[in-house]
Amino acid sequence: MKSIIYSTLKLLFRNAGFWFFLIITPILSTLILKDEQTNLSSYEMNGSAVASKVVEIETAEEKLAYYSGKGRYVIKVYDASGSELSEYLLSKMTESGAFMVCRVKTPGMTGEELEERIRLDAEKDRLGAALFLGQSFDDEATSGSVKDGMKVFILSEDERKSLLNSELTMILGQIRRAKESGDIMGTLKSMNETLPKKTVETLAAKDEILLSNKQIDQRTLIGYAFAFMTLGFVFTGIFIAHTTINEKKDMVLTRIRLTRLRDVQYFTAKFLSGAIVSALLTAIMAVCSFLIPEEKLGVSRFIFILMIFLLGLIFCSLSLLLGILFDNVMSANIAAFSLWSLSAMLAGLYFPLDSTTDTVKMISYLMPQKWFLSITEYLMTGDGKGYIMMLGVTAAYMVIILSLGSVGIKFRSNEG
Repeated sequence: MKSIIYSTLKLLFRNAGFWFFLIITPILSTLILKDEQTNLSSYEMNGSAVASKVVEIETAEEKLAYYSGKGRYVIKVYDASGSELSEYLLSKMTESGAFMVCRVKTPGMTGEELEERIRLDAEKDRLGAALFLGQSFDDEATSGSVKDGMKVFILSEDERKSLLNSELTMILGQIRRAKESGDIMGTLKSMNETLPKKTVETLAAKDEILLSNKQIDQRTLIGYAFAFMTLGFVFTGIFIAHTTINEKKDMVLTRIRLTRLRDVQYFTAKFLSGAIVSALLTAIMAVCSFLIPEEKLGVSRFIFILMIFLLGLIFCSLSLLLGILFDNVMSANIAAFSLWSLSAMLAGLYFPLDSTTDTVKMISYLMPQKWFLSITEYLMTGDGKGYIMMLGVTAAYMVIILSLGSVGIKFRSNEG
C-alpha cells in the first residue's frame, strides 16, 4: 500500500492542473472571507422585534431588500426631525403589525439628497414606500397642514399603499386632537393607554438557530469559502481518480493484484492518498487564514480549518469514487464538475433555500455542504451539538464512500 500511495502522489506532483487547484482555491477562499461587505443574505427578524420596534439602520445606502419583512409592508424612513412626535408616528405604525418600519436618521438632509436617495431606492432596492420626516414635521402635524414636514413616496404597486395612507391620516388626526389639550405627548400617552393591549409572541422551533445579522453575513462568507474549497478538493480527487483509470488501462492494476493485494486495500491506498492531498490543501488554507482576524470568521480558527479538512476528505473521496465508477477521464471530469456545481447550489451556499419546495429542501440534506453549514450555525451560537454533528456526518459519508468504492473497483475489474 505504501508504494501505491507514493507512486500516486509522485504522479500528482508532476501534474500542473493539480498544483493550480492546490494553490488557487485557498487564495480565492481567503479573498472571499476577507470581504468587508454586509447585507450578503436575507435577514430574519424576530416577530416581536418587527411588530413593536422601529428597525434602526446605520446608513441611507443600506438596502432593505436583504431584510425579511415577514409579509409586512416595508417602509424606509428618512428621519430628519428626530422629535418625540416623529418617534410617536413611527411607533404607532409598527404597532399596527402591518408595516415594517426601517429608519435612518438624516439630520440636515437636503431636498436634492432626498430626491437622489428616492431615485436609488426605486431602482436598486425593494421597498413598499419611503417616508421623509423633515424638521418642520412637529409644527405642520399639530397645525393640520402637512406639506414639507412629511413626504410619502410610493415605490411599489402593492395595494397596501392605501392602508399606509389611512394609517398616517389616523395618526396625524390623533396628534391634532392632542394639541387641543396643551400637553400633546401626555394626551397621546393617555389615549394609547385606553386602547386594548396587543402582545406578540415568537414561537421558535425546538432546534431553530437564531443568528444575528453579523453572524448571518459570516455564515454566508463561510458558505462561499466552502464552495471554492470544495472545487479544489473535487478536482484534486479527480486527479487521483485519473491515476486509477490509467493504471487499469496500462494493466498496472492487474499486476498489483498478482501481489495478492485485495481491491479494498487498493482503494484504501487511493483513499489515503486523497486524505494526504486534502491535508495539504487544508494546510495551505490554514496558512492563508491567518490573514483574516479570527473574530471575522465567526468560529475559532482551529474549528474552521477542521471543518475544511473534513469537508475536503468527503469531496476528495467522492470524486475518486466517481472516477472509478465512470472509468473514463472525460466522463469523470464532467461528473466532478457537476458534483461541485449542483451540490453547492442545492446545499444553499449561494442563496438560501427557505422558500423552496419541500422536495428541494429534502434533496439539499443529501449534500455534505448543507450539513457543514448547519454545523457552522451551531458553533456560532456556542451549541456543542455542532461538534457531534461534524464527526457524525463525516463518519457517515466516509463509510458509504469506502463501501461503494471497494464494490466499484471490483465491479469494473470483473467488467474488464
